[in-house]
Amino acid sequence: MNISTLQPLGWSHFFLQQASTQTFEKLQANTLQAFRISAIHRSVIKGLGNDWNKGEVELLCPENFQPVSEHFGVGDWVIAEPVHEHFRITEVLEAKNQLERLSNRKRQLIAANLDYLFIVTSANSDFNLKRLERYLAMAYESNIEPVIVLNKIDLTDKVDDYLDQIRGLKVHNLVSISMLEPDSLLSLNHYLKAGTTIAMVGSSGVGKSSLINALFNHTVELATSVLNSVEVTDNMQATGGIREDDDKGKHTTTSRQLLINQQGVLFIDTPGIRELQLLNAQEGIEQTFNDIVHLARQCKFTNCAHQTEPGCQILQALENGELPLSHWDNYQKLLKEDAFNARSAQGAYAQKQYMKSFSKAINKVQSKHRQNKGK
Repeated sequence: MNISTLQPLGWSHFFLQQASTQTFEKLQANTLQAFRISAIHRSVIKGLGNDWNKGEVELLCPENFQPVSEHFGVGDWVIAEPVHEHFRITEVLEAKNQLERLSNRKRQLIAANLDYLFIVTSANSDFNLKRLERYLAMAYESNIEPVIVLNKIDLTDKVDDYLDQIRGLKVHNLVSISMLEPDSLLSLNHYLKAGTTIAMVGSSGVGKSSLINALFNHTVELATSVLNSVEVTDNMQATGGIREDDDKGKHTTTSRQLLINQQGVLFIDTPGIRELQLLNAQEGIEQTFNDIVHLARQCKFTNCAHQTEPGCQILQALENGELPLSHWDNYQKLLKEDAFNARSAQGAYAQKQYMKSFSKAINKVQSKHRQNKGK
């Protein structure tokens, strides 16, 4: 195992320290190999390893890691053993962080081991402050630094209005860009360091893939002479044009994929998320709505329900306009939704475990019956 060849993929001692002595020795002897998951297509998993510059390797997934969506996210690190011309996953290493959501009442991993989460929105009718609050809660819960990217600023003459609304969310990282204004992309340079992993999320058509294409096609300096024409290559995401009726991009990304540009920056593009259902995100929600949490701590009664109690700072802030009603409503909505989703996911898991135990009991009875019948 050559650690230096894996470092450009984000490998660090955090992952190496998880290996047992036996696993470490086998990694050194190359009888086991470490891979970073680069793509998941239903049950097909692909990864990048020691020879990552030669392309992806298909990884076989044992039954105990099924369903794939509940065990792996793009960006995860796994240990695999060679099986003929393939590699079979034997272990999933603990991730530094993971993005997850609830989908069809099941936990679904979106991406793992991220340094930044680019939350991409556009300066048109797609802009939705409540949706941004959802993404921020997900990022904070996963301990990932969020960066809100306001794209397509060329479509409006009210850029400052959009930026002011976003600043109201008290985010530390905010950039505004346009693919038609090359210099605007220079504001991203701070985040584009070799070995850094960036996932892009946002609804369909906000320009995630176009942004990745731009960052792939140019040097970190983003020379103006080549920025005016973005050409799709094998390592880039194909993108659609702009629909004239609503100024939205055509959605083209259909699966998550890990990509590396020439500067060694790793990107994870994700399909547009139509509905982001938070899961186990209470701390992230409270951090997103820290202003509300701060107000609630100043209420006269510690068990204040913020309804009719005297000395309620929430009610006072709502009355004097300090706290927008929509902000308060969304905070309550997300807390209730998160609690409901946690119960739903736990219930689905409990049901699955019950059915598994029930099936084993039935098989045991049937097996005993066959044995008795043969005597």
